Parts: sequence; C-alpha cells; structure tokens
Amino acid sequence: MPLIPNAIVNEQINLTNIQYNALRRDNGYVYLKSGVKGIILIHRTGDTYAAFERNCPFQPYDDCALVSMDQSGFFMSDSCCQSVFDLNGYVTGGPSPYPLRRYNTALTGNLLYITN
Repeated sequence: MPLIPNAIVNEQINLTNIQYNALRRDNGYVYLKSGVKGIILIHRTGDTYAAFERNCPFQPYDDCALVSMDQSGFFMSDSCCQSVFDLNGYVTGGPSPYPLRRYNTALTGNLLYITN
C-alpha cells in the first residue's frame, strides 16, 4: 500500500481574516492550499482546531484521491474510492485502511499555526 507523500506544512493564518469566517462557528471548516493535496481545517469548539490532509490514504497517487467535507458537515469523504472519515479523521466506511493524516495546530491569540 503506497503512503501519502510528505509535504512540509508550516502555515500561519489570522482567524480574524474574512476568508476564515466559517471557522467562527463550531464544526465550521475551510480548505487550505497546503500539504500534498490541500488541508481541511475544522474549528471544533472553543480554542480547538483540527487539520487533516485532503489526500486520501487509500490510493494516494490517484489523481482523484481527494477528501472533502460532506455537505452535512458531519463527515469527510473521498468521492473517488468512497472512503468515509469522521471528524477525527478515522475511517468509518470504504476501503481505506488508514485514517487521514493529521497536522498539528496551535493557537496564539488570533493566529493559528498548522505544522507537521
């Protein structure tokens, strides 16, 4: 089983920026153009955030191996292989044997740092 390629992630975002308005509510999310195929950044509650690689771990070298948030906002999925992941990045359905790659998040004031 091929592994997701590595990419250096060292992002700093200002949460007061209008493009991150969705992160002001619990379980709000945005897509970032970092990582291998992008990052899904989710605001949990309070000062807690989670950042996941969008490259699906099932067949990561397939062009269509891209995880997105479901319209319901309750889970993430890859429309290519049909893998489904909960909001903690764990597999809940489909062929993926691995959870999503998770990146570190740290909040300092209004600045959120995302690193690996």
